[in-house]
Amino acid sequence: MRSDRAVLAFCGAVVLYLGWFAIHFAQERLYSDSSYYLFRVVNEGAVWIEHGRWVLALSQILPLVGTVLGLPMASLITLHSVNNVFFLVLCLVFVLGVLEDPDAAVALVSIHLIGLTHGLFCPIFELYYGITLLIVLRAVIRSDRLSPFLRWPLIGALFVGSISCHFLGTLLVLGLLCMDRVRVDRRMLVVLAVLFLAQLLLRLFTLSDYERGSLSFFTDLHEPSKVLALFNPAWIKPLFAYLFRHYLDVAVLAVVTLIALFQTRKWWQLSVFVSLLLVLYVLVGLYLPGNAHDRYREQLNFASTAWVLLAVCFHVLPSSRWRPTVMVLLVLASVWRVVMVMHVAPYYSARTSWHLDRIHQARSMGITKGIVPAPVDLGTADDQVDLSWSTSVESLLLSARSGPEGTVSLITEQDVAYGDVASKLDHFILRRWDILDPRSLNTHYFQPPQGTYTRLE
Repeated sequence: MRSDRAVLAFCGAVVLYLGWFAIHFAQERLYSDSSYYLFRVVNEGAVWIEHGRWVLALSQILPLVGTVLGLPMASLITLHSVNNVFFLVLCLVFVLGVLEDPDAAVALVSIHLIGLTHGLFCPIFELYYGITLLIVLRAVIRSDRLSPFLRWPLIGALFVGSISCHFLGTLLVLGLLCMDRVRVDRRMLVVLAVLFLAQLLLRLFTLSDYERGSLSFFTDLHEPSKVLALFNPAWIKPLFAYLFRHYLDVAVLAVVTLIALFQTRKWWQLSVFVSLLLVLYVLVGLYLPGNAHDRYREQLNFASTAWVLLAVCFHVLPSSRWRPTVMVLLVLASVWRVVMVMHVAPYYSARTSWHLDRIHQARSMGITKGIVPAPVDLGTADDQVDLSWSTSVESLLLSARSGPEGTVSLITEQDVAYGDVASKLDHFILRRWDILDPRSLNTHYFQPPQGTYTRLE
């Protein structure tokens, strides 16, 4: 009973913090992909899916409802920001109230906070939702509280959603099933295998150019020197400093997981845990070498973070001997992560203020298309925050808060230098690689910007 109260208290505290954070920093959370997907939902009046990652539809539920209802832009921005918290609460109610799986609940709230700093300012990332589905999938598989008519379709949907979210998500799904020794019956093995093969074939035939480019780094695996370089002491030493600075919470939990699995003689789980952790380290290291820390690198690192949290919540937390220690560590990790998040929050607030000031400047000049200087660094060497490519999208959303007549489109000098953008400054530039017909804008929210893009004075 005391353990259940501790779980409820922990989950409640994390949800309350995330809810407050989502409302308080709603405008700051338009960073990067976040603003682009909100714009697409508002402009198209439908969910926006790219690269076959259907799980992203879950990230657009509340803003889509708000758009259908015709709510003002300021409300849509807030709904967009709280959507991931709303989805988290739904999953918590299901795993706690229906499946009665407290360990799954702890895992759910942990992956939404621990290991995330910059990631909280860009809540649109398919792996966040995919791992959430994976946790619910495991809870459903292990539960006998659902009827077969509901259980089987739910398992199928959750499995496909989690393996299709991202390549790294697929590895985590397979890793967790292996770590659990695939504790399912033969019929379920057949069903999951068929679904996996079907999804694999579908992705092979529908890979986008972006995905093909992203997977091209696999050729580096044929060069042992590049892989071995990742284990060179000269590379490992700064890595430890990087982990201490940005992932102390995750590193401590990983060490505890290793000790606990070794002490309890769970050799299979230990070998799977270490093996996949090494695989993820190599893949991320080859794809994006270096230790510069920003939103994008944190998203890549999230796979390793999630793997540690899945292992500790599902294979250490259930142990009566380790449960008190793990719960205390998860609470401390959450507090430490909150401190980290609030440390970088002023950088993102300054970034939003920078955009709002430039929007006001454009209006004072009587123009609706402006060019702003770039690059502009608003963070530090340890926590990098820049304007990103999304300035052009964020300016539309932020300016439209005052009504469609207030719409302003701002692009950066880096946008102008990209491709043939400089020759198309009389067009409407959504992103530097997306030059659209202004008539495609939803006039209920956006008034098409007029004229030619002009540098702000």
